[in-house]
Amino acid sequence: MKTFHKLSYLLSLVCIVSFSSCHQDEDKDPVKSDAELIGSGIAWKFSTVTASGLDASSFIDECLLDNLITFTYSSKTGVVDAGPIKCDESDPQTEEFTWRYNDSTKILSFDSDVIDIPGAASDLKVISVTSAELVLSQNVALPGFGTQEVIVTLIH
Repeated sequence: MKTFHKLSYLLSLVCIVSFSSCHQDEDKDPVKSDAELIGSGIAWKFSTVTASGLDASSFIDECLLDNLITFTYSSKTGVVDAGPIKCDESDPQTEEFTWRYNDSTKILSFDSDVIDIPGAASDLKVISVTSAELVLSQNVALPGFGTQEVIVTLIH
């Protein structure tokens, strides 16, 4: 009789573990592409700007550092919100743009100066992207410092 109870207990335990592990697999979200993570529809904001590993935020106007940038994956459009500090009060609060992402080259391209870094172009290299952080880089000619790799980190 004790053997029957032990066997029943063991069988019950195996069933519980099996069912719970199957349930967890079904709940996992599918892996998102870089473009889907970038274009989540959630606003990105500046976290850090570095040039050759040193803080370079002083090269960027304060009125640009508080901007919010939202990318929409489905339409490949986006909006830049000027934030509380506008560079020119006559500028619109928001500006729309279009974007493209090349998965093989990891290049994020814009049709405007979405991320306004002096001396930068509209194409940025995506170093990494997660659901919470987007790290971009570009070689930029900085006055008095020559060409430097500028790394911009955006966060949600």
